[in-house]
Amino acid sequence: MKKKILLINAINPVIEVEQRYPSLGLGYLASSLRKHFGKDAFLFKIIDRDIEKEIIAFSPDLIGISSVSQNFNLAKKYAEIAKTKNIPVIAGGIHISMLPESLSKDMDLGCIGEGEITVIEIMELFLEQGKFPKEELKKIKGICYEENGKIVLTEPRDLIENLDSVPFPAREILKIEKHSYVFSSRGCPYRCVFCASSRYWARVRLFSAEYILKEIKELVEKYNVTLISFFDDLFIIDKERIEKLVSLLKKEKFYGKVKFTCSCRANLVNDDIVKLLKEMGVVSVGMGLESGCEKTLNYLKGGSVTVKDNTRAIKILKEYGISADASFIIGSPYETKAEMLETYNFIKKNPLDLVDTYTLTPLPGTPVWEFAEKKGLVSKNMNWDLLNINFGQNPKDALILSEVLDRKEIWKIYKKFQRQRFFRNLKNIWHHAYSQDFFKVAFRTISQKINTLIKKY
Repeated sequence: MKKKILLINAINPVIEVEQRYPSLGLGYLASSLRKHFGKDAFLFKIIDRDIEKEIIAFSPDLIGISSVSQNFNLAKKYAEIAKTKNIPVIAGGIHISMLPESLSKDMDLGCIGEGEITVIEIMELFLEQGKFPKEELKKIKGICYEENGKIVLTEPRDLIENLDSVPFPAREILKIEKHSYVFSSRGCPYRCVFCASSRYWARVRLFSAEYILKEIKELVEKYNVTLISFFDDLFIIDKERIEKLVSLLKKEKFYGKVKFTCSCRANLVNDDIVKLLKEMGVVSVGMGLESGCEKTLNYLKGGSVTVKDNTRAIKILKEYGISADASFIIGSPYETKAEMLETYNFIKKNPLDLVDTYTLTPLPGTPVWEFAEKKGLVSKNMNWDLLNINFGQNPKDALILSEVLDRKEIWKIYKKFQRQRFFRNLKNIWHHAYSQDFFKVAFRTISQKINTLIKKY
């Protein structure tokens, strides 16, 4: 009889963007298990909502939960539900990888870092013994577990050198819509002080252009996808790979009919790269510009990029007719109001299309976390909801790292940025590649409000 595996993506049901895309990370785990054990060895289900109801209905033999730090309270809650039904739980994702000491009592073990190979060894043990004996767990690299009241870390697992050996994520058990996404690489060579992702992947590895093309073809031909986003930390890291990909795409019938979006770093944007992106069919580029203040930018990005780089990158993208989207961060420890307003004015005077502004949030594994930890603001047993990067959702309790401004002042400045964001995005969304997402969200929001009113009356 097939073992049933329920994979849970712990998302915040209030944050729309977290609901927008399926979890490819969990999809990779499912496809890796199928590749090793055979397609019919397991019955998988991947979910991100109605968790308790789904656990009862599916009645899994094993549960895996993936979570980012700001949603770890949810992951702990789901693990607790599973334990009341005597279902083994494996935790995974960036949070437990960065802070294994936070493994909860209801989680049998945590998977540290890349899980495609680790999960195979975990499942071999589970299939053999139906449980996770501590003496056997210590033999598996890249995991953590509790023993005698302490968290045990096993020997680290080496990174997967040949990413092309990883099978495509099991999209047939995910909800794939017209706008979908892929990962064409893992890692980033830069070390921004706030970024946990670059620490999670440790170093950069790339899928080949041939691999990427096959995945694009699957999305287009099997799922009728028309807009594909590259969710890499830094898609443009290898110019030759992009050249090869463009060359391969030009041989396909769908060339010119499928649009792409990707992320770039301002200091790497130049005419040659942007010309290639345009040729490829990229219509929108997202950049973490972070600040319009040189001092703040140096703190956040370690002197690897300048405000001049930011301005130049926007200019080049716009010259090629590509939407330039950007995110910014305010609230660094020693950033003054005047310095924050430098960023506000930078946004105001530059032709950006879509903009997001966040307050600096300490995530485990980063220098910002270490700063917050020394200040007594964070710990391995904290309320993880406080790490929500959307400051406006919890302004009374969200963490404030500023040493020069109080919560009231930060909130006032943040609202100023949000008003700017609202009007700019409203003006530009109509002709943007993400317009289909915007209208879908708007329709969903209106529908939810109508349903609430119907239930009320």
